[in-house]
Amino acid sequence: MDTPVFSPTQTKAFIRDQAAWYLNYVMKWRPKFIGKKELAGFLGTAFADGAAAFHNGLKAGIDSIREEAGHRDILIKSAAAVAVESVKESKERVVRLGQSVYDDQSESWSLLEKRAAELVFKYALNMPASFHPTNIVASELTLPNHGHCRIDLVINTDTGPTVVDFKTKLTLDAKYQAQNLRELEADWQMMHYAWAYGDLIQEPIRRFAILLLILEPKSRLPVLHPVVVDPELLQIWVQSATQVWKAMHGIRTG
Repeated sequence: MDTPVFSPTQTKAFIRDQAAWYLNYVMKWRPKFIGKKELAGFLGTAFADGAAAFHNGLKAGIDSIREEAGHRDILIKSAAAVAVESVKESKERVVRLGQSVYDDQSESWSLLEKRAAELVFKYALNMPASFHPTNIVASELTLPNHGHCRIDLVINTDTGPTVVDFKTKLTLDAKYQAQNLRELEADWQMMHYAWAYGDLIQEPIRRFAILLLILEPKSRLPVLHPVVVDPELLQIWVQSATQVWKAMHGIRTG
């Protein structure tokens, strides 16, 4: 593609509010205070890092897992430590940029490491069977030529490669879960991932999936929500995205 490709996060920001996008992504302006949205982002990134460490460990030690009873427990603790370290790096970046946390989010800030570790433990102990290490193609896959998007997981299924995106929440009322998943189905990010990975392997992606992980209550198991990709809709999305990226590039270079 001749048109520069921008990440899903940046593109969504542009569509939502061009003035705010220009300030954040072109002028590199940073707010003095951060709140719930930013902390949720730190937590999501930390969980994805920890999950990737867990997946990679599973793939690297399939035989050991069968032979050593304690290997999986050690791997989970190691993956949780990776998530905690990711939170610390995010916090260090906040300090380095001279930002502060809103007072009403101070408790959430202090609990980030604990919650990141708990998310990894909950996921690892309840991971969907389809995420068996022999099915995993890639974990935390970054695609520089497709807007530097980072795909959480790619697995092989009976319909071919499936792109999986992790979504984490501290809590979510069960009655809103179906609505939340429907909204995520239509998220720009999911279409971007399906297009990007399909373009990378030169093979149409017929399905993506959302892994919804809710921390509380502890009894809530991870929900894997597969979605069939409509080829015609994906093509329309590509045409639309190309026009948006051209507009973004024009503003950046104009």
